[in-house]
Amino acid sequence: MGVLEYAVISTQSLSMVLIIGMVGFVLQPSKRELKLLADINVSVLTPALLFAKISGSLTRSILGLLWFVPVLYVLLGCVGLVWARYGGQALGLSDGFRRMCSIAVFFSNVNTILIPIIQGIAASPDARFLLRDANDTAQQVADRAIAYGMIIGIMNNILRWSVGVAIMQPAAAAAEISPEDNKKASWLTPPLNAVMCAVAVVVVSPVQKAFLAEGTYFHTLWLAIDTCGDACIPLTLLGLGGQLRLQLTPRTDATGPATSASEQRRGVVLVLAGRFLIVPAVSCAALLGIYAYVPGLVPLLRSDPVLFLTLAIVSATPPAINLMTVAQKMGVYEAEAAAILSCAYAVGVLALSVEVSIFLWMASLIHST
Repeated sequence: MGVLEYAVISTQSLSMVLIIGMVGFVLQPSKRELKLLADINVSVLTPALLFAKISGSLTRSILGLLWFVPVLYVLLGCVGLVWARYGGQALGLSDGFRRMCSIAVFFSNVNTILIPIIQGIAASPDARFLLRDANDTAQQVADRAIAYGMIIGIMNNILRWSVGVAIMQPAAAAAEISPEDNKKASWLTPPLNAVMCAVAVVVVSPVQKAFLAEGTYFHTLWLAIDTCGDACIPLTLLGLGGQLRLQLTPRTDATGPATSASEQRRGVVLVLAGRFLIVPAVSCAALLGIYAYVPGLVPLLRSDPVLFLTLAIVSATPPAINLMTVAQKMGVYEAEAAAILSCAYAVGVLALSVEVSIFLWMASLIHST
């Protein structure tokens, strides 16, 4: 396949994200409606998606081989923090705003962007090189990618409300925001509970076999959960579009420090360069280096090309939409967070189209060697 074919696969997969997200943008849901959508998604649909994909696509042996995924995620997060710290200093950003940019570079959008892209790629007949073997299917490719991505998603969620809040704490203290106001998002969320249950099912092989054995009541229960999970992505994308529309108008009651228009533009450039250039470049270099020089360290990287593709795409997605939630909970830099997210998702359509094409090309090279 040539570059044009990879570009077609990439743009087709991103088109689905853009179309559904634009519907949410045009509908202009209110903040109350968005909260209702988010509550349904977080409490029911996302846990269902996580449980079904992890319990249905991973095995105990594969789970043990995925130790590298959270390690790589933390290392790439550290790269993002270093970039934001020293790049922000070079650009003359204030300490508080630089901390906000650090969170934007560290925490990427895993669930909302990754899953529909992977589903679109897997459905393309030109992406057969992602099949692990002759018995593999496009649906299994998508399911494994979702399972791989969800491990990062859970790490993302836990660290955002621990490390992320800790990074922003000095900025909130400088703005004299009460410590009671910046608390707190419990890390023990329904999605995390679903992951722990799914991992328990995978570890206990007889239980996993019972859930996946067709014609049993256990399998009927699993199918019901899987069906709920199928509704997660469209609902999430609709909410993402509505959230971006809502954030175009910053809250008038926002508190805390404000930045100048010039500093805000410099911060946006810092975040875009970090999310779409620096972190993806380091990620691909690390993955290719492991593949070429120490393949035994992560054998799954050699046997399943979709692992490379998933990790590469996660490294290049825009900042997590929850950046705005962190800003609101901390009471600082809400307008700046809205500006960063709006620019990142506008630029991300083009940037991801190019980068996913490159990642597909790299994945095809890996699988052919």
